[in-house]
Amino acid sequence: MAETLYPAFDTPIIIAEDAFDQQPLDVVAPVFNMETVQLDINGVGQAVIGDEKDAYRFWVMKCLLTERYQYPAYSSDFGVELANIVRSFHDRGIAESEIKRTITEALMVDARTKAVDSFAFEWKGDNVWITFQVESVYGTEFYEMTKGGEAIGTVNIRPA
Repeated sequence: MAETLYPAFDTPIIIAEDAFDQQPLDVVAPVFNMETVQLDINGVGQAVIGDEKDAYRFWVMKCLLTERYQYPAYSSDFGVELANIVRSFHDRGIAESEIKRTITEALMVDARTKAVDSFAFEWKGDNVWITFQVESVYGTEFYEMTKGGEAIGTVNIRPA
């Protein structure tokens, strides 16, 4: 009788048949502290994990601070096109209309976003301060962001 070098056996079924019908895992993300402009860290040096609302806020901030088409790691659906708009020599009315369009398009990609409106602008030189309201499945919040010709923008969130 010849003995085989590697034993053969049937593999057990590890995944139950109904496992594919289950709901996806909860979405979580680190909590970003607007005052310190850093992730919240617990006593052992780990990022504090928030709930679904924190994950949505984090996504909105990341989307607003990322220039579309600039990074190959992101799809063409992610980010805004603010740098070219702010640096262009468009009339302020046209620039504001384009800023509204790019922010609204970027945020409406996510199904959790219901509406983006109530835009207000303040210009100083080639810098613009933009305030707008985002209505999501988690409620309504105001977002304030700055963008300059070459400056990196910032985003602040406050309740409606």
